[in-house]
Amino acid sequence: MNAFIEKKVHELYWDCDVNCARTMLICLGELFGVTYEPQMLNAAVGLHGAGGYRAQCGLVEGSLMFAGVYLNGLGWEEERIFTR
Repeated sequence: MNAFIEKKVHELYWDCDVNCARTMLICLGELFGVTYEPQMLNAAVGLHGAGGYRAQCGLVEGSLMFAGVYLNGLGWEEERIFTR
C-alpha cells in the first residue's frame, strides 16, 4: 500500500499539480473502492488551505470529505459520522 500511495501522490500532486484535498480524495477513493461524481472533485479545487489563505490543510479537508462519503455509504447517519 505504501508504494501505491507514494506513486499516486507523486503522480497527482507533483506531476499533475492536483491539490492536496483532491489528491487525498482520489487516493482514498481508490484504496476503498469509492467513486465520486465529477462535481465532488470539482468542488475540492479550492480546498488547499482555503484557496491559498492558509486555512485548514487540504489533507485534512480531503480526508473529512472522504469520511463523510464513505461512512454515509456504509449507512452511518450524520450524527454518528461527525459528532460535536
